[in-house]
Amino acid sequence: MNTPARPPITETLSPLERELLGYVETLMNTLQSGTAQFEALEKRSTDMIERRQAALEGSLKSLIASQATFMNAWLASGNHSSDTASTELAEAFALLEQADAMLETVAPQM
Repeated sequence: MNTPARPPITETLSPLERELLGYVETLMNTLQSGTAQFEALEKRSTDMIERRQAALEGSLKSLIASQATFMNAWLASGNHSSDTASTELAEAFALLEQADAMLETVAPQM
């Protein structure tokens, strides 16, 4: 069975309806564009948060390691083992500097 060819819908619309359809199409295109921009912004924000979270995690681990090393050095200093104490203190300060460097990467960039 052959169906008769129908004219395009825009030919059967009044000028006012065609104008309204044009506005709807513009609105839909704008909405799609806005959605794409929002998704890109969301991805950038999520990536930034993940990077900062990783830096904070690394910094916290370094701070904990530094505290543990410092405590070992402090305990060793009570035993008059100055070589061990000074080595562990140097390691503790190195870990603190490492934590500081990691925190610098987290600081807001302007």
